[in-house]
Amino acid sequence: MITAHIGVERVDRCLLAADLHLAGDEAPRERLRQLLALSRGENAPLFLLGDVFHYWFGRRHLSLPTVRREVHLLRAATALGPPITIIPGNRDFLLDAAFTAETGVRIAPDTLVIEVAGERIHLSHGDLFGLADVRYQRMRRVLRSAPVRWCARSLPTGVVDAIARRLRRHSETVVQSKSAETLAPDRQAVLAVLRTAIDVVVCGHFHQASDERFSYADGGGRFRILEPFEERGYVLSAGPEGWRERRLAEATAP
Repeated sequence: MITAHIGVERVDRCLLAADLHLAGDEAPRERLRQLLALSRGENAPLFLLGDVFHYWFGRRHLSLPTVRREVHLLRAATALGPPITIIPGNRDFLLDAAFTAETGVRIAPDTLVIEVAGERIHLSHGDLFGLADVRYQRMRRVLRSAPVRWCARSLPTGVVDAIARRLRRHSETVVQSKSAETLAPDRQAVLAVLRTAIDVVVCGHFHQASDERFSYADGGGRFRILEPFEERGYVLSAGPEGWRERRLAEATAP
């Protein structure tokens, strides 16, 4: 369930990206490097809408060689500014205070509302809009439960890593068997968020980019699903000049 937002953060401009799926490979790492340089060059806070990492099993994940370079890039970027915020996704919901201490990256709740150039923007990973996927929503509650979090903290690193990898493979297999209707966002859930004085709802997760206008009796709003960053380096920016879609090959060209 999408809860009502509490408070609004105001920024002059920002960059939005989702679904980086970092897993230690050089090409995605280079895209991350370019994204961080773009944020710094434009002095635009960066909001990453979940699944920044292909999977994450907790603070001991920080010790794995597959993420050390990514962690170093994030730490260097936050030291120089502007700030970076991650809204955890279904693959990296165990990001925690230890990650923030190591990188300087803020870990936000499931949803966040920012205001840019007079528009209120609701940010989330997006999986909470997938209400038709009952099996996933049930599993989501289980994986975020206290016992599972305790296991992630307590079991040997190699064991937790193996379990996380297996869960990821199982999830990818199961998704292929689900219908498009099951995997689609729930329109009524999106509409309910827009009715809470929100102008734009932005998320990732669904891996099907879209930009749709919603109307209702006394108003309306916009629903944007971001193209996965991992595919073509997609970045959405918002500021006084309006909205702009870019891809890193274009955005970082001299």
